[in-house]
Amino acid sequence: MTQKIAVIGAGMAGLTVGKILSKKGFSVDIFDKGRGVGGRMSSRRTEWGYLDHGCQYFTVKDPLFKEFLQEYNSSITVWQGRFFSWIEGHFQEVAEEKSRYLPITSMNTLCKQMALNINICLQTRIVSLQQQEDKWILVDEQSNYYENYDWVIITAPPIQTWDLIKTHRNIIDLVSTETGETGIRGIASIESVQMYPCYSLMLVIAEEKDFGFDGLQLEHPILGWIGVNSSKPARGKKLSLIIQSNFHWAENYLASNQEVLQPDGDSRNLVAEILKKEVEKVLSHNFEGILYESLHLWRYALPKKPNTKKYYIDKSNQLAVCGDWCFQGKVESAFLSAYLLATEEF
Repeated sequence: MTQKIAVIGAGMAGLTVGKILSKKGFSVDIFDKGRGVGGRMSSRRTEWGYLDHGCQYFTVKDPLFKEFLQEYNSSITVWQGRFFSWIEGHFQEVAEEKSRYLPITSMNTLCKQMALNINICLQTRIVSLQQQEDKWILVDEQSNYYENYDWVIITAPPIQTWDLIKTHRNIIDLVSTETGETGIRGIASIESVQMYPCYSLMLVIAEEKDFGFDGLQLEHPILGWIGVNSSKPARGKKLSLIIQSNFHWAENYLASNQEVLQPDGDSRNLVAEILKKEVEKVLSHNFEGILYESLHLWRYALPKKPNTKKYYIDKSNQLAVCGDWCFQGKVESAFLSAYLLATEEF
């Protein structure tokens, strides 16, 4: 009988493990609370084109990731942009030689292609897991039940993963696997993983302006990145910018302004104004004719500390955890964590 596997999360990790296990003959259902696939590789669709408001690009270093991406070569390109750093008020061109890869049209194009032929339940937030004999039952926030799963694989951020498994005190054999050795850490080690937040401001501007760069990494008390989104292939003709906050500033701001957690309101507008004003100072340019403006909070953007765990697995209870935060917090990390879980354990 074909084993049923439930995967929570439809980002790079969830789609990777789902795709590989589907090819191996498992029956896979992927659940995600969002309206589309991609996670932090999401893009915002507007009448002026797609805005990549999460991950700005990805790199390819590991041969396993390079081989996996060959299937999608026709829809991936290198961002032939001009990349600079900004340190203490000075612009400096980045001399490092590395290829920055992009899916054509939008960042989540790759994820959409990976999702083909996999059953995905979107806008479905799983809030609890139940065990019934040797099967798993998933419950969403509308109290809908999804039953008879042999395995559950969680690819959510660590705090959300912890919320799902913390009541299962019998899951004491959850093992975190590190390169060269396997050690029992227990589920408490997942709770201890801390993540930085990040604000991402999307702007589409009527004016035509060349700032002299396409990507700018900043050492700045508030700003972390300014990207000319419209310099990417097939992202529209109007000038569009992605402005992302400094991780530390976002964390401190959230800690002192809890009301900003609300999806709308004056506090969220204030963050957008702060980011815009700081960018205008850095660029010595005032924005005119803003056609579109939207702020997104990535609550779990990057692990605070590099992780060396490949994934977590409890074979006796048939529960596993993987994700970018099990490695370095990059797109490639999400792939590797999921790939190694799917190929080493199934």
